[in-house]
Amino acid sequence: MNALKNPSTALLPTGKSTRPKSITVFITALLLAMLASSVAAHAQTATLVVTAINSGRFYGDPNPAFTATFTGLRAGDNITAVFSTVADPTSPVGDYAIIPTLVDPDGKLSNYTVVINNGTLTVTAAPLLVSADDTARAAGQPNPIFTGVVQGVKNGDDITATQDSAATTGSAAGTYDIIPTVKDGSGKISNYVVSISKGTLTVTP
Repeated sequence: MNALKNPSTALLPTGKSTRPKSITVFITALLLAMLASSVAAHAQTATLVVTAINSGRFYGDPNPAFTATFTGLRAGDNITAVFSTVADPTSPVGDYAIIPTLVDPDGKLSNYTVVINNGTLTVTAAPLLVSADDTARAAGQPNPIFTGVVQGVKNGDDITATQDSAATTGSAAGTYDIIPTVKDGSGKISNYVVSISKGTLTVTP
């Protein structure tokens, strides 16, 4: 009864539990192991830089074969690239992206941090030569039907030419220019660099 009336005389266990400390040590060791594994994995990951090489062609021509440089590719890893672009032979003059897509048949890309740099395909104006044919007539006669050639038309563009001369039936004997004039029925002449070659009309006495 006295013991019940005086709580300070009750006996309490004095041993301390080590379980919380053991759990803390375990978690700390686990985190350190995970960190070491992450550092080791990062150290094994190489950086692979794939850069498409810039290229160019004339309007109306097919696209060239595209290529790229590979920086950081490990020996024996069969990683290559294929390329795409929205440009085709009908695309107007301008710049178009060359986009590499990696091909990895052996599943090695997971060992790399990959950086891809697009290239640029530059489509430039195609050369177009418009020339008039030489011809002759006698003085006092009407001009003949002039002819000429348009060379370099692409994609079936509706580009033609007419020819004319300042010479008339009353023109004296001598030589006169035959001047071609380009006709652009398709609105595509901006895709060409046009060179004009005059012809000669010779008027004989």
